[in-house]
Amino acid sequence: MMACCNPIALQAQSNPTEKRVADLFKNAKKIQWYKYYKGRVDDINDVGLVIAYDGKECKGYITYLRSREQFKLEGHLTGDKIKLRETDTEESVTGHFEGKFFGDYDKLKAHWYNREKTRAGLLMLTQIEKEVIFPSYCGDNKWVRKYEGTVGKQKVVFIIQRKSDLDIGGVICFKDKKTTHCLKGGMVSEDKLKVVAMDNLGNKLGAIEGGIEGADHDFRGNWINPKGEETPVSFTKIDHLMVGCVEYQDYMSTYDVTFPKSKNSSFNKFIDERVGAWKASCKRHTKNLKERKQNPGPEDRAIANAAGWFSIEHVSDKLISGYLTFNKSWEEEHEDYSFNYDLVNDKKITLEDIFREGVEYHKILEEKAMKSIRFKDIYVNPNFKEWISSASFDYFTIRDNGIRYSTVFHPIYGRQSITVAFDDIEEYLDTESPIAYLYREVKLAEKKKKKKKTQN
Repeated sequence: MMACCNPIALQAQSNPTEKRVADLFKNAKKIQWYKYYKGRVDDINDVGLVIAYDGKECKGYITYLRSREQFKLEGHLTGDKIKLRETDTEESVTGHFEGKFFGDYDKLKAHWYNREKTRAGLLMLTQIEKEVIFPSYCGDNKWVRKYEGTVGKQKVVFIIQRKSDLDIGGVICFKDKKTTHCLKGGMVSEDKLKVVAMDNLGNKLGAIEGGIEGADHDFRGNWINPKGEETPVSFTKIDHLMVGCVEYQDYMSTYDVTFPKSKNSSFNKFIDERVGAWKASCKRHTKNLKERKQNPGPEDRAIANAAGWFSIEHVSDKLISGYLTFNKSWEEEHEDYSFNYDLVNDKKITLEDIFREGVEYHKILEEKAMKSIRFKDIYVNPNFKEWISSASFDYFTIRDNGIRYSTVFHPIYGRQSITVAFDDIEEYLDTESPIAYLYREVKLAEKKKKKKKTQN
């Protein structure tokens, strides 16, 4: 009797999870395979997936590991493409999965949609041997690294930040030219990336393409100028930041945030207070939703969404500078925070700390920023021109060569930012400020060179 039985079906009887999946089929003996996957939604919220296939249908369960919320999945597999319906405990359709397998079913890339397809999420899943129970740390594949090297004969320092599986951002400073530019791009593979350098006006200045090598994470590749000409480059990692992460997802709500973590406990406490306040607000909203809707239906699936993220503009043993941005679907306004933190004296840096006493620094910075913004292509748009003429420049960050002055976030035009070089405001700066080493040392070096030339 045992010899004639389907061994996979017997396995399902001894494995509680596979038994639950087998019970979804009319005839469990026809099941050809069971597969387990783990991964994340939008590279943040951990999920576990168990699925089976009987040659015609796919059925299984997806579990959000942080909240333990679970949904049933049913659908079809056609070649390497899979389509599944998501249903809740009341058998109501709450969403849809559409995805594609890669390799020998070892990878699954899928999109999740709510029932009306008005909300979506990206799932990147990897096959594993058994059911995943515990969530991982969602910041473990994210990082901030600082590099130095040369492009041709130019000394370069740049920061790259891996924000997600694919997304890369950062800044690059050409030391000799005293210019700093934004970097935008993505991961080509797990250890290869390509980023484009953009100036204040959004013009492409060039690109860096190459790979991260060895335990030291040094970088080898090419600098590609706007003409497509390549120059070999080699950069050494000189600093880094870890990435903190908080995530949660259930039937109605999802919230997640990433934030920088340094070796400085005072800075970490400073960031934790801001992230903690936002997290507490999200938890209160999630709790209130559950109290108001104790039996949510499909129309309530993922109705509350919130996300927080950060970007780094400068990092050294003396200073960390960047942005924290928070967004909630139940509030219209973004929450933006720019931070400039003195790691030597363990305190926040203000513009008052940087400029000489009595200087109208906001007026000076705004005038310098507006002169540059007028050269942006979008400035010909009358609506943009009207908005920017009265926009409030509420934020600033410190870069290697100057002060990055920024407006509040606009739903159409985003946050407009311009770097005002230290050279352009030298006469107004306090030579004893916490960041004076960024501009005072350069000036002293230049004066010494000039003095030598005069003596010769």
